[in-house]
Amino acid sequence: LEKKLSKAELKLLPRAFEIVGDIAILELPEELLKKKKAIANAIFEVQKNVKVVLNKIGEIEGIFRIPKMELIASVPRNFEGIPKKFLPKSLTETVHHESGCRYKIDVSKAYFSARLSGERERIASQVSDKEKILCLFAGVGPFTILPAKRKNVKVIAIEINPDAVAYMHENIEMNKVSDKVETLLGDVAEVLPKLRGKFDRIIMPAPKNAADFLELALTKAKKGAIIHLYTFAPVEEIGALGDKIKARCFAAGKRVEILEVRKAGEIGAYNFRVAVDIKLV
Repeated sequence: LEKKLSKAELKLLPRAFEIVGDIAILELPEELLKKKKAIANAIFEVQKNVKVVLNKIGEIEGIFRIPKMELIASVPRNFEGIPKKFLPKSLTETVHHESGCRYKIDVSKAYFSARLSGERERIASQVSDKEKILCLFAGVGPFTILPAKRKNVKVIAIEINPDAVAYMHENIEMNKVSDKVETLLGDVAEVLPKLRGKFDRIIMPAPKNAADFLELALTKAKKGAIIHLYTFAPVEEIGALGDKIKARCFAAGKRVEILEVRKAGEIGAYNFRVAVDIKLV
């Protein structure tokens, strides 16, 4: 882009962009919108797997966590190896390959982050056969399907967005784990109190508000259970985060051990997505 953008414009280019399936998702500042076609063409040139370029406009908001997307450009697509019934039908729909799984997703209708692939792999690697797993805020199913694909487990996934649940059903079928995964459509606050039984592992991958449901999740955890909680925190608060969560659990009548507090991605200057692994003792 050196010959197509000025030095000032080059400085405004995002440091990175996300790729989901064959879609590149940009977050362009207003000053670069007049050059968006040139930027998209540059991405097509250097990222041969990308066939669609979108620009995210505005922040993720609402209970469904849906980003607003603007189409910048597209080129002919090829979904070789994907069964006809699962083929994308719009330019915001794609099939994302990750850790031996395939996830169909419309990035304008449901939240999905390819940047969390390492976290999904990390959690799945800890899962043992015969575990009963609960996934809250399950989205289109990536935290749910991977452990079910690898181990003999039973998973219950709760998600409030009906579009996300519809894609999760397709993904469960596409990855052949229908006998291991059960989906529940609804608000965690309403569904969880009615859910019978307790779980060996609880995954809470919605950092914006998952921590608000920690006490409720504790009521569904067996002794010895592991809870994977995601939250947002500025860098100066990360060191004390484990003790704060431990105190909340104690106030709720549960003794816990904080196994790990780890950065799971930078979301802004000195602000991070943080993963906290909690064990009931």
